[in-house]
Amino acid sequence: MITFNKENYVFSYRVAGVAIRDNKLLVHKSILDDFWSLPGGRCEFLEISKDTLIREMNEEIGVDIKIIRPLYFVENFFNYMEKDYHELSIFYLMEFPPDSKLVFENDTFHGKERALGTENDEFYGEELDLIFKWVDIDELESLRLYPLFLRKSLKNINSFPEHIINHDD
Repeated sequence: MITFNKENYVFSYRVAGVAIRDNKLLVHKSILDDFWSLPGGRCEFLEISKDTLIREMNEEIGVDIKIIRPLYFVENFFNYMEKDYHELSIFYLMEFPPDSKLVFENDTFHGKERALGTENDEFYGEELDLIFKWVDIDELESLRLYPLFLRKSLKNINSFPEHIINHDD
């Protein structure tokens, strides 16, 4: 995965997916977190960003998604686990196959991922449970969803990709 650590700073390259059905957005979180984000993960060296999202969705919930188009190119700055992150992210609009029962039968379902961080972190490299759920787009502003810009921007998605600089406070 493309992540570099220097002292209390972390640089990472992440790809995430935006899935919307029936005016609901798919979000997920680790059982260790108290906030939600969009599903996806860190890009590997020499991996095309679209392939990262396809791989991550397959690893986390066993579903082969379809990439529609890029939505956001994001320079994201935030603090997580007492480290300051500088993250470059690409957010893609994605679709699930119509026969994805795991995804469409319930508003909430579970997946798996490897814990992030560095070798010194308590859960580094362990497999953790992920909670996925569909949330009403009209309720995003009251949801602890990060990066912060998503709470408003997903209500009116542009027909062209946007460059976003985001600072989560």
